[in-house]
Parts: sequence; structure tokens; C-alpha cells
Amino acid sequence: MVVADCLGKFFIVGLNTETNEKALEAPFVEVLLMKDREANKSRGFAFVTFESPADAKDAARDMNGKLLDGKAIKVE
Repeated sequence: MVVADCLGKFFIVGLNTETNEKALEAPFVEVLLMKDREANKSRGFAFVTFESPADAKDAARDMNGKLLDGKAIKVE
């Protein structure tokens, strides 16, 4: 089940470790890509924010299972 919270935020998992913030920023208002502290590489997940909860819910539904940088992402 894909659920966006009341602040228009959700969680994306299954990202390619080569995916960077630029690849995520286009569809989202704010991106927090979690990185390994030592290697400074993506840990494969991110938190994103939209201006409205309705936009977040629509995007979560539409993006869940889509390919991003060659990997299917899971949006929660």
C-alpha cells in the first residue's frame, strides 16, 4: 500500500546506488537522499516532499514500481 502523510512526504526504497539528488529533484519539492557516511554513496533510499499531500499521494501511486536509473522503485 502506498500512503503519503499529511505533510506531503513519502519514502522511496530500491534506488540504484548511482541515483543522485538531481535525478530525484525534478518531480519533487525537497529530496533527502540517504548516503553512506564513509563512501558518500547512496544507501538506496530517500525521503521526498511535495507542496501538497494530494500531489504526494498522486505521485506515490504513479511512481510506485516505475524504473529509475534502471531499478524499480518502491514508494511508501
